[in-house]
Amino acid sequence: LNKASQSGKKMASVEGICKDVGHVYSRLFDHRAALQGQQRFFVKEFETKRGFRECKRLEHIQGISKSCSSTLSQEPVASLQAQLELYKVKVDDLTKGLNSAMAGRNIDDIEKSCGKDKLNEEWQQFNDDLSEKRRQFDADLDEQMATARKQLEQLRS
Repeated sequence: LNKASQSGKKMASVEGICKDVGHVYSRLFDHRAALQGQQRFFVKEFETKRGFRECKRLEHIQGISKSCSSTLSQEPVASLQAQLELYKVKVDDLTKGLNSAMAGRNIDDIEKSCGKDKLNEEWQQFNDDLSEKRRQFDADLDEQMATARKQLEQLRS
């Protein structure tokens, strides 16, 4: 019984120490309460001292921006539409001119004027050169393989 009472006293003193340490910690390191108080004070001071002056200024600025956007946005749109109409007329004229120029010519004439025959000749020449180089490479490789086989036979015998 004596040991139980001594351990109970020790537990009570340990609990007291823990409470004191927690209290000291919260006072020294936990600043949430102080920060929340400062925030409340700032908001209250902002609302009382400034009143609705800031809101009135914002409403005034909003009204000015709406009036500017309504007047300014119509002028550029009208000028852009006028420019687009001019460009459309120019594109239509060019299309008509090209269509009339193309009407008198057939596709063979157009291909000839673009040099398609010359391109085909160059492509054929390129393919012929490539085939010749391939044949020459194959012949050289066959010759080297034959030489290697002879040397291998000489080494075996």
